[in-house]
Amino acid sequence: MVPSKQHPKWKDLVTGKTQPAFTLLAAKFLISRLTMAAKTDPSPGNVEKLINEAHKFFSENERIADKDIKAIFG
Repeated sequence: MVPSKQHPKWKDLVTGKTQPAFTLLAAKFLISRLTMAAKTDPSPGNVEKLINEAHKFFSENERIADKDIKAIFG
């Protein structure tokens, strides 16, 4: 199950504080892009937008990204 957007690890993920070893290449590319965007604009509004994008990706791909979700959230 994908945790809610309010889970603190979402922010850690998109800001690069957490860097799990991804098994899904698409997840690795997405998070790399989101991390770069967060470094470019670390404003709370932008980080929230990036969290929404990551959450949507993992929610839509929950079945194939289950190992990555477990790597991020335990």
